[in-house]
Amino acid sequence: MAKTGDSIESGYFVFTLMPSLYCHLTCPHCYLSKEERADKTILSPDMIELACRKIDAYWDSKSVKDRTVICYWYGGEPTSMGIPMFKEMADRINGVFTADKGYFVKHIVLTSLVSVRDPWFDVFREYGAGEFQTSYDGDMRGGAYVRKWERRVRAAKEQGLRVSTISVVNHELLEQGPERTLDYLSDLGISETSWLPFMWNEQNSNGSYDKYAPTMERWSEFMTALTQHWLRRKEAGQHVPEIGQMRFILSQAERDGLANIAAQTLFLMPNGDFVLPDYENGWKEFMKPFGNILTQDFHEVLSSPSRRSYLRRQATRNGNPECLSCEHQDSCVMEFWKENREGDDCFGGKRYIDWLKGNSQGILAALGQETSTQLF
Repeated sequence: MAKTGDSIESGYFVFTLMPSLYCHLTCPHCYLSKEERADKTILSPDMIELACRKIDAYWDSKSVKDRTVICYWYGGEPTSMGIPMFKEMADRINGVFTADKGYFVKHIVLTSLVSVRDPWFDVFREYGAGEFQTSYDGDMRGGAYVRKWERRVRAAKEQGLRVSTISVVNHELLEQGPERTLDYLSDLGISETSWLPFMWNEQNSNGSYDKYAPTMERWSEFMTALTQHWLRRKEAGQHVPEIGQMRFILSQAERDGLANIAAQTLFLMPNGDFVLPDYENGWKEFMKPFGNILTQDFHEVLSSPSRRSYLRRQATRNGNPECLSCEHQDSCVMEFWKENREGDDCFGGKRYIDWLKGNSQGILAALGQETSTQLF
């Protein structure tokens, strides 16, 4: 599958689906309030189909031939909706985004996994091409939680599924250490990993942010040591999962300079709003709405003053002088642009990128011709 572009307008859409915000967990990094996590409201399959038909009509109007839609089932806990509801939603999406109209569609489910029962594995096999993603944050939720999670990972692997992890780097992971962490995930047979900075939001302003969130300097140190250990395992011929951030940074040399401005992504909320993370008071995260797909057409959402302003700020790197003058501004891991913290490494992880690019020849040699990670 050839990547069709770096923006929704060009036919590439990371369609982050949040049809339900319900989740029984209380995670320190979550941006959802207790009330939102307790709300079992679901955006109906009819409404999801309506959204897809409006997206399809937009691309028809622009004569976009090749269309890639990565359906990233987020939340909340996506599996809390139950298998029948999930399958109906996915079938409605697939029924609109068809191959004969130039679509490539991929479904990726992000789940905590601890409450997922075996029948879901067949769903991941059927709709996710045999893979899914699960959260791993070390002992941040306690040892009993991790042991239960590990049992479910092993059960999924026994069923032949490909399991990837996404981690919010926190003090518990730092204490565990990058080498031990990577060895643990390697032994579990994890295929790919992703490592996000711990972001500040209204929900963790109660002290959880100060308790669990490392500085970006510590994040870069963790990522550097993690990648060094990845290289050692690779050169020794041992299984080791891919590091998504490493792959992304190295791949950016071959991509458009504006590939990391979030022009390809929107989050669909239960009320039909399309939103993205934005920041206030420096780097405090909140969800910024661009429009509502139930009451507007897709062109109105994409061209709304709110989204145009948002993308201008992404393209101009939030006006940060240190970002605008940085040689890594087009390949950094800054998910959504924001102010950097004074006296710390930037939110793009410059110190890690400096090390990674300085050692890229050895890493590329270890990778060889293999491409087990599909970069989306």
